[in-house]
Amino acid sequence: MYLNAAWRRCSERFNEVASFIDASAVAIRTGQGPSIRSDIYGSWVLLTYASCQFALDEIGRGCMLFLGDRYANPSRMPEQVLRAHEKMSFEAVRRLSDGEAKDNALVRQALRDMYSRNWAVHSSLLKMEKNVWPDNVREWLRRLGVNDGDMAWMSQPASGSTETYASRLSELVSERNPIAHGQSPVRLLSNSLMKEWLTECRGFMENCSMTAALHLSRDHRPKLRSLGTVDRKVKLGNSTVPISKTNVSLRVGDHVLLATRTERKRVARIESIKCDGQSHSEVAVGHETVALGLSKPHQGCGLYLTP
Repeated sequence: MYLNAAWRRCSERFNEVASFIDASAVAIRTGQGPSIRSDIYGSWVLLTYASCQFALDEIGRGCMLFLGDRYANPSRMPEQVLRAHEKMSFEAVRRLSDGEAKDNALVRQALRDMYSRNWAVHSSLLKMEKNVWPDNVREWLRRLGVNDGDMAWMSQPASGSTETYASRLSELVSERNPIAHGQSPVRLLSNSLMKEWLTECRGFMENCSMTAALHLSRDHRPKLRSLGTVDRKVKLGNSTVPISKTNVSLRVGDHVLLATRTERKRVARIESIKCDGQSHSEVAVGHETVALGLSKPHQGCGLYLTP
């Protein structure tokens, strides 16, 4: 579905940056001059930040594709989301109408687009036009209707460290801004420390994707689509689910919705896929006897596609 496909693209981008850090670290180890080392480190920071921006863009686009399909008319959305859509759209219209270069035809079209059948394509609801400070990301998620309690993970330790997800992202923005304006970095981290930082910022964005997916699933109640038939006769542990036959293709790193008939409980990551004792990075539709290792306990829930 929309958000899992978006997160796959985000994962690929973060993986590309990690590979670049490893490859370019060779130039630092082979004794290049201090200016080259500084520039290489600066590129690591800029690319890590750009990956976070890319992730929010992709997650936002996935949410808007879902909302556009769910609501042909935006007026049918929950009140809080509708008001946020109108507020952000009117701000975009105001920018179009400011200054000598204003185009009245574009302004009129933008006003019509707000309530057109293709409203989600044109909406500014989830456009992030500010630096990705944690408070800006919180405000971005609130536009979708996410409450503060569902963003408590931002204050939790990242990767088992004493730093939180929010503090690590804040440090990244603080490090990136002067470099983006042409200043040399005041410190140079090793490639291993930079990759740890990248992993923590990736975790921040993954939590954003999971939070958005769970919220859309709960508040907008899309029809559940099962990943496959859970074999209830086989018990594999609190975080491992036996699937007798898959209904969709599955990949390590994918996000899945854990739900019962009455409650949509949480979103988890697929951390491992095993068949006949062999590990797989991906399985196709119709694969039989699959064990999925999840990042969270399943508590007997069914497994479904995220929105």
